[in-house]
Amino acid sequence: MAPLEELRADGRLGPEGARLLYRVVRTVVVGHGFPPPGERSAWNGEAVAETAHEFLADERTPKRLAHLLVHAVDDDSFRRILQRMVLNFLRDGGRRTEIGRLMLRLRDVLGRSDEFVAEAEDRWRVEKQPAAPSTVPQAVLVEAAAVERHVDVPRWSAQTRRRAPAADAASLERLCRRVLDAAAGTLALDQLAQAIAPRLGLTPTPLVHPPDDRDPFESVAGPQHADSVLDSLRAAEIFAMLNRRERLLLASAGTPVRELRSVIGVGPSQAAEIQARLRALLAAELQDDEGYEAVFFHLVDQAKAWARKQPTGQPDAIERLMNVT
Repeated sequence: MAPLEELRADGRLGPEGARLLYRVVRTVVVGHGFPPPGERSAWNGEAVAETAHEFLADERTPKRLAHLLVHAVDDDSFRRILQRMVLNFLRDGGRRTEIGRLMLRLRDVLGRSDEFVAEAEDRWRVEKQPAAPSTVPQAVLVEAAAVERHVDVPRWSAQTRRRAPAADAASLERLCRRVLDAAAGTLALDQLAQAIAPRLGLTPTPLVHPPDDRDPFESVAGPQHADSVLDSLRAAEIFAMLNRRERLLLASAGTPVRELRSVIGVGPSQAAEIQARLRALLAAELQDDEGYEAVFFHLVDQAKAWARKQPTGQPDAIERLMNVT
């Protein structure tokens, strides 16, 4: 039986599905340069098997298999979707590890400065802000970190065994100050780290191969509500990459091109070019997200919330944190 037939018959990966999973894991880790797990020095058979078993044991895998059942129509689509799922799984693991390191670093930096106040349950604020939990949206916190231009990364030897720090202590203090000022209350340490991470480049890297032909403006389904917190954080990462016109355009998704002059302050031909660039950027960023529909709708919601606070008139450009081609 083919892997898809096994899944349809038993609701789980059978022997052929397991063999395919091993091949997919090896392809993804080699093709994208993921480090082998633990203290292993290379991607041997044991390392591939260990990673495949971690994927199967992950709490989200039942949802992934259900997604495969619904969306895979043949062996090729089954392998393609499974490969995207494995890539997302490995990226999420790497991101969690990076965020974990950043949290430890931030706790050390915050604890050394009298400017920051520690509250119960590892929540932090600046001294002038109230002790109540912040209600500011994550997108606003990410943007607050994004405007900090002075971020220094220390010199680091490639021969050292420890990982290079994301930034020096003074830079992290400036980033924390900006985010906690914007928060107007306390933030949990993980919230603070998630807000600062995009400014430090601790975000997923787009694939180098061309995106598929999905058009987020025209072919997305209704929003999905599972894993909404992770989807919102992913949307905030993408939102931080957009300039002012792109954000306004996203907030006005569905508006005909001929009516966009009043929204973004340019004529139809320029508006069409900006819209095309935005579509290409979103396709590249969302192509490997298993729940791309939910991320897109979170992104639109964040853009609309941001746009409601903006003054009217022709917008000025906002510098990107990353260049996306």
